[in-house]
Amino acid sequence: MTSPLLKLEAVTKGFLQSGRPVQALRDISITVGEGEFVAFVGASGCGKSTLLRLIAGLEAPDTGSVALAGTPVTKPSLACGMIFQDHRLLPWLTVAQNVDLAMETSGLSKTERRERVREHLELVGLGKFAGAFPRQLSGGMAQRAAIARGLIPRPRLLLLDEPFSALDALTRTRLQNELQRIWAHEKTAMVLVTHDIEEAVFLADRIVVLAPHPGRISAIHGVTLPRPRHRDDAGFVALRSALLHGLGGD
Repeated sequence: MTSPLLKLEAVTKGFLQSGRPVQALRDISITVGEGEFVAFVGASGCGKSTLLRLIAGLEAPDTGSVALAGTPVTKPSLACGMIFQDHRLLPWLTVAQNVDLAMETSGLSKTERRERVREHLELVGLGKFAGAFPRQLSGGMAQRAAIARGLIPRPRLLLLDEPFSALDALTRTRLQNELQRIWAHEKTAMVLVTHDIEEAVFLADRIVVLAPHPGRISAIHGVTLPRPRHRDDAGFVALRSALLHGLGGD
């Protein structure tokens, strides 16, 4: 049996809030396979973003363990990329320069880096905007650049922290379509946290429902709908409705 790419075992994490201990996550155990797309959904306060920070090596669990490709996660690494709610592009650099920043420690030559930037900007539909500055991009285009930056080191795992939540509904839908296409092309394992149930159903192979206070796994749903997915298909609508009902959304 193939070992999982990502493995969390009995992960618990707490913080001090106004001097009082608060448990953010309790006893989280789950695996993610190579090339798998897993979405975590739940209400605010269920620890979704904390979970991503633990996987990325930005925080350490109080108890339990996080391992990526069989190696304990103790710090950030190029094997794990992350895309945030806002694009975090540096305004004084061009799109190409912002994407290239992610390869500073890659050991590649300037020529190799330049070619990889070109490939990834083409992948996200920004090939003609390499020389543009962030202020010249729409919100959706800037987030495409952030996706290119996250993918360019060729991480084995890409973490997505509500990457489309700040965008308008039409742009969000378009970028969800783009992310589905990019995932199918790259086959990079992805872990998404989102409030958007429809987004999770559209993108994920599995949906993990987190209950809040403290965050803990309450259900895991496999998504067997064929790809590419269509939001008006009966199976899609039924799964979305079931998840909403389970979260108290109707």
